[in-house]
Amino acid sequence: MKRLIIIILAVLTFSGYAVEKNRSLDKLSVRLNARVQYYNGNQVVDISTFKFKKNRGLLEKADAVWKCSKEVSDNNYSFSFQLEEGSATAAGVAVSFTFDRWNTRNYIIMPAAAYNGNRFDVVKYSYPPLFTKEKYKVDMPVTITDVPRLNKYDGESKMDLNTGDLTTPGIGIYFPDSRKGLWILTDQETELGNSVLSFIENEDRTKAEFVIAAPCVREKIYGMTKLRESDETGVDWKQGDKATINCKVFVFENITSPAELNNKFLEIRKSVGFVNYVKQLPFSKAFEIMEDQQNNESWDAANGYYFLGGDGWNSHWQLGWVGGCMVTYPLSLDGHKLSQERSFENYHQIITQSQARSSFYYSCSNGKEWCTDCFSKPFDNNLLLLRKNADALYYFYKYIFAQKNSDPQWQMPDEWKKPLSDFADAFVRLWNRYGQFGQFIDMENGEIKVGGTNSAAMAIGGLALAAKFENKPELLKTAKEAARYYYNEFIKKGISCGGPSEILQNNDSESAFATLESFMVLYEVTGEKEWLRYAEDAAALCATWTVSYDYKFPEASLFGGLDMRTTGSVWASTQNKHGGPGICTLSGDCLFKLYRATGNKLYLELARDIAHNIMQYISREDRPIKDLHPGWVNERVNLSDWEGKQNVGELFHGNTWAQVSAMLTVSEIPGIYVNAAKKELFVFDHVNAKLEGKQIKISNPTKFDAKVKIFIDKDPSETYELGLVSRCPVVEVKTGGTAVYEL
Repeated sequence: MKRLIIIILAVLTFSGYAVEKNRSLDKLSVRLNARVQYYNGNQVVDISTFKFKKNRGLLEKADAVWKCSKEVSDNNYSFSFQLEEGSATAAGVAVSFTFDRWNTRNYIIMPAAAYNGNRFDVVKYSYPPLFTKEKYKVDMPVTITDVPRLNKYDGESKMDLNTGDLTTPGIGIYFPDSRKGLWILTDQETELGNSVLSFIENEDRTKAEFVIAAPCVREKIYGMTKLRESDETGVDWKQGDKATINCKVFVFENITSPAELNNKFLEIRKSVGFVNYVKQLPFSKAFEIMEDQQNNESWDAANGYYFLGGDGWNSHWQLGWVGGCMVTYPLSLDGHKLSQERSFENYHQIITQSQARSSFYYSCSNGKEWCTDCFSKPFDNNLLLLRKNADALYYFYKYIFAQKNSDPQWQMPDEWKKPLSDFADAFVRLWNRYGQFGQFIDMENGEIKVGGTNSAAMAIGGLALAAKFENKPELLKTAKEAARYYYNEFIKKGISCGGPSEILQNNDSESAFATLESFMVLYEVTGEKEWLRYAEDAAALCATWTVSYDYKFPEASLFGGLDMRTTGSVWASTQNKHGGPGICTLSGDCLFKLYRATGNKLYLELARDIAHNIMQYISREDRPIKDLHPGWVNERVNLSDWEGKQNVGELFHGNTWAQVSAMLTVSEIPGIYVNAAKKELFVFDHVNAKLEGKQIKISNPTKFDAKVKIFIDKDPSETYELGLVSRCPVVEVKTGGTAVYEL
């Protein structure tokens, strides 16, 4: 430990030789340097900093002469390093940003890897982590597993991240004292492969440093819930070897919260990296493949529900989170008659057969019996991740409204009325007692055991829909109070945590998107602008969880061979460091609706990235993905080496929630969207289209016939009813063919 502290202090000392003056950075007391680093194993043991004259710098070190050429224009910085003479062993190059006036009030975000610097309490559990009884606490401070982080307490404070650990390589910092914001973005790789992004604080937290270094040398590497010593080191250089580090620096004035910093990120996130949208599988064909799989492989006739596919507790059926009472929704909207009948039976079985005396619902089944909740086995102490029930409340009422909107004669079964009314009331009782929904509760008595997250934020949307259907103002009152609480305590502060059951309270995308979805439901139900403002801040946070560029996979990897594109993949959490095809477990139509309400195309583009991306991850007969069955969608989009370097661009055998997300996408995102007032057209599906006068000309470059839904939006200011997208006009376009739709 003593040696590590000495090295950290050395880094901060050596980087004091400023080479680049930038007025915006000067306002933040930030010094920008370029340097050469030598390593002993994974430790930086020597740093030499370039001094520049007319953007050229030379330095001599041992038997080596190094050259660095610097180019600066607007926000762009490029540092080209070359070994001019001699050779160097175990060396690397770096660009560093030194903060001379630092304090721990500053908010740090590294997209999908660190939120508030991950400066939280830590419990070092093995996977799957779950709070033990002695740790239960209603007002739990955010508590995470052993992930890269800054230290909340005394001691070493440093985190090293591979660029593949982030959805967009870079860092954002909010300085509350000066009301300024800073974003530094960089490329995935240099000539030396992926880079390392390091953030280091000195012992008394008065100075800090952000470093972009090549090659990637981390002192500690993260693997599932654990940090371990790295075996990485510098590379050997010979005369003429080169490496270039590029970065973009953005400084913003009058920033008053982490949420505002994240809104700036939404504007600049695609300024690094490359994006190339592939068109290979139309939405309609994707749904057909997945629907066939669901009915042929995943229907449990004995229990009357669609199951996940396995026999274990967490792999057979779960109420929420991974798709239990969610897969039924798209099947009821876009499925054929058999799927619709089975969806109804699925809802009926769950609503009438699996409710506990607390009025909450049992969360898991192994096909033989119910349990409160589970992972690989049932949880002790009647422990329930309330998020799963919040998901169910929302999807139960979504289904009811969609059925009524499709068929005004449809009536909710009498057997559903009391269970669902009691179910919504249970959330109100919980809120009234605690002023939060908590993360884990006692299933039988409804007491919060572990609180302190926005894990169950989907309850807000569920309560808003329930209030509208049941005509019970107290439900809407609770939804509004909860929305304000979760906005101020989480979204505004730039954190969102605890959505999945096996990450403790690490920050995650699922709770962020659930909160966004709920804000949009509140806006649609009430028409009140307050929730729209909250939704915009939530959407900006969600953008940090969404991959903004196409990652370059190793050529020998599965995804390298399949030429997979990653733009629009959604990261899981700061613990489970993988992207996924889609949002767990939503379609992203909340972003589409947010665009309609605000006119901000950045939301439309983000929705498109997610919706368009997911289809390439569906395994099919003509393009099998490893050993996945046709229609299966695996959750792994591994940019990070958190499961080992050999697993970058690889996946495991299994169908996952990502299939449900893909089906929801087809049901809730139109293939083609036309803003009639602005005469603008936007394509989500895997087709090409253009607006010519009063015609839409659609061409199909894929090998499958396509049935394309077209949403003609005459008034974006008006909300549309649930289920409408599935009833939009459909245009059939043959493979390789063209069709015309008359407006």
